[in-house]
Amino acid sequence: MPKKLETNKLHYEQINLALTYIYENLATTITAKKLAMVSGYSVFHFHRIFKELMGENINDYIKNTRLERAANLLIYNQHKTIQDVVIDSGFATATGFGVAFKKKFGITPKQWRDSGYDKNNFQSLKNIKMHEEFDIGVPTIVNEEKVPMVYMRVYGYENDMSEVWNYMNEWCDTRGILQKERRYIGLFLNHPSFTIHNKTRYLACIQTDANVFRSGKVGKCVISEGKFAKFNFTCNHLELYQLIHIAYIKWLFNSKYEVRNFPAYVEYKNPKNLLKNEILEVDFYMPIQLIS
Repeated sequence: MPKKLETNKLHYEQINLALTYIYENLATTITAKKLAMVSGYSVFHFHRIFKELMGENINDYIKNTRLERAANLLIYNQHKTIQDVVIDSGFATATGFGVAFKKKFGITPKQWRDSGYDKNNFQSLKNIKMHEEFDIGVPTIVNEEKVPMVYMRVYGYENDMSEVWNYMNEWCDTRGILQKERRYIGLFLNHPSFTIHNKTRYLACIQTDANVFRSGKVGKCVISEGKFAKFNFTCNHLELYQLIHIAYIKWLFNSKYEVRNFPAYVEYKNPKNLLKNEILEVDFYMPIQLIS
């Protein structure tokens, strides 16, 4: 492997460690010094390499990730005060949160909570249509255990994800992972109510408890245990994104549940179709908890 490619491969491995740390500690104080230590870089090199690979500086990345979590909580955890959301999202002050939120979304947190994201025809919602013919059905409430995974991080969720999934499938095949029982899982790090599909962050994951080491763009993670509303869909990728949105809007609001602070995910039941970009059969897992 050429030296430059090998170097990039190692950088992806190390930066993945920082990204995992961010998502697991979003409500706490996160410093570049700590992330550099987690990644094995000096602070100077961490800043340079992170921006080169992620396309934005580390402070903006953390802030935007926190704002996305806050936007989710404001909509679907109505019993939480705005101050609760500030704390749960890792902002130091309500004033700083309010300024950052309005700069990103164009309205205040209170306006957003009061359905402003919908009433004002929020830009990202223009790409999601509420198709009445889509029947989301009635979910079953299930408790899931932890799921160890290998994953590849993707920026932009398109109607053809076969290239990503074939890469993951081949990567796992060369390491003997496909010889054992496994699950193909797509984990959405953004919420479809306010992130258009081609801007979302997505993890293409394959279940394994094998002791494989991360390599290049492929990292390791664990999907946490907990309670989920499980829906069954038959659709293509973009229809899936719309169905997820509809499930939140039409089912969750009328239920006794609220969302948990954990990304939703889908399990692809027919991986062969996933690899060929054909019609998908999926179980959608919405992380929920009883409204207290």
